[in-house]
Amino acid sequence: MSAPRMVAKSMLQKADELGCPLTNLKLHKLLYLAHGLSLAKYGTPLIDGEFAAWKYGPVVESLYHDLKIFGSNPIKPDSQFIAAWPLLEENSTHNHVILSILKQFGAMSAGTLVDITHRADSPWQAVFDESTRSRIIPDEEIQSYFKKHLKAA
Repeated sequence: MSAPRMVAKSMLQKADELGCPLTNLKLHKLLYLAHGLSLAKYGTPLIDGEFAAWKYGPVVESLYHDLKIFGSNPIKPDSQFIAAWPLLEENSTHNHVILSILKQFGAMSAGTLVDITHRADSPWQAVFDESTRSRIIPDEEIQSYFKKHLKAA
């Protein structure tokens, strides 16, 4: 399990290398998918933090607030704000999970990723309540869902 900033910077860097620009919204959807894959395939969470069910899908609140300065613009891993954030170890399991998710879902639009994370039987759908801005999605629910639905690469 790793700090949200470390995982985010590692995903941003890998996405940049693949020519796949990520906005805050798209980054969060891909982080959620990677978190689910890590739980399903390895039984360990990717991120040391909880995903909350927001209107546009699962979000790590602290990371969202860190990155909201970028608005809907792509986030570059070498931007002044992010440059000092640490990276995951290159050959770590978490980096392999991130790369797998980027290869499977990175070319999809943010809207398509929102649709994927909002499916009727999803953990987000199970806890989302429009009147409550932020309800936590339990890792146990995420793990169970991804074991059933995501092809672990």
